[in-house]
Amino acid sequence: MKVTRKYPIYLHALERAMERLKEGAPEREQVREELLRQEAGYFGEIASDKYVRRSRLPGVVLTDIQIEVEPGEVVQIDTLILTRRGIWLIESKKYKGALQYQLSPRRIERRERGGSIIVFPCPIIQLESQIHALEGWLEKRDIKLPVFGTVAFASHNVWEGLPDDAPIIPTREIPLYLETGYRQLPEQLSMESFDELMVLLDQERHYLQWIPICKKFSINPNHLKRGFLCLDCSGTLTRESERTLHCKACDKKSKADYGQLILDWFLLVHPTLNNAQLRAFAKIKRKQTASRILRRYELAQSGKSIGTTYTVNLYTELDGLEIRKRG
Repeated sequence: MKVTRKYPIYLHALERAMERLKEGAPEREQVREELLRQEAGYFGEIASDKYVRRSRLPGVVLTDIQIEVEPGEVVQIDTLILTRRGIWLIESKKYKGALQYQLSPRRIERRERGGSIIVFPCPIIQLESQIHALEGWLEKRDIKLPVFGTVAFASHNVWEGLPDDAPIIPTREIPLYLETGYRQLPEQLSMESFDELMVLLDQERHYLQWIPICKKFSINPNHLKRGFLCLDCSGTLTRESERTLHCKACDKKSKADYGQLILDWFLLVHPTLNNAQLRAFAKIKRKQTASRILRRYELAQSGKSIGTTYTVNLYTELDGLEIRKRG
C-alpha cells in the first residue's frame, strides 16, 4: 500500500521555538516536553507507515485527515486505511522505556532517570475519539461501512497496568492485524461508491486557525532570539552584508535565509507581519530593504502604505517547510 505523509507543521514550529528561545527562558521546559510528545507521535507514524506499506489490502491510505465534528471542533486522524469492506484507523506512538498505564484520568506515564515523570495523553482515548467522529461523519452521509482501529507502538516497551483488552499492538503486527480483519468482512461498497468516498475523505482537511507558539504557550516574544541563527550552534549571527552573515562561535559564514526568518515569525509570534516588525525581528535598518525582502516571497498582502501587512497559510501555501519565492 502506498503511504505519503508530510512533516507536521506544528512539530516544525516547536523545533523552531526551541532554536529561538533564549537559554534560561522559563518556557523552554514546557516547549521541550511538548516537542518530545509530538516527536513520539510523528516517529511512531513513520515506523507504522513502513508496516502499512507491507500490508496486502486492496485499498488506499489517507494521512492527516481532519474530521469536523462540530463547527470549530476537529478530530485529526493520522492514518486512515479505506477499503470496500471497512475502514481502519491507526494511532501511532513511539514512547521509549518502561511505561505505566494509569486510570482516573487515563494516561501513560514514564519515569525518567532523575526521578521526574513525563505524562503522555492516553492514545486509546484519542483512538476512541477518532472512531466516534468518523462513525458520525459516515452516518450523516448515510454511508454504511464499519470502522476499526488500533494504537501501534513502535518501541519495545515493558508495560505496567495495561488492560488485557487494550487495543494496542507493536507496529510489526500491523500487516497481520489489517489482513486478518479484512478477510473476516464482506464487501460493503461498490467500486463507484468507494471512489466517491475516497474523494470525500481526502477533502476532509478542516484546518483550524493557526495559533502561534508564543500565544499557545504564553511565551513573552522578548524571550526569543532575534535575527539570524547559526545552523550549527543556534547562536545569533552577525551581519557582514545584506546577504552574508558570520557566526563568531563557529567562525563560519552563511547566507541570510529571510524566508526561514519570516516563517519563524508566523510560526512563533503572530499570524501577520508588517515592515516595522520585520525590521525589528531581522535587525534591518532601512524600510526599503525590508520592503524589497517582503516582495521576494509569495505572501498575501492587505492594507496600504505603512498599514500594509503580510501573511501566509501555514497549512496550504508552503512549499514543504519553506515560504515560496516569487518567480
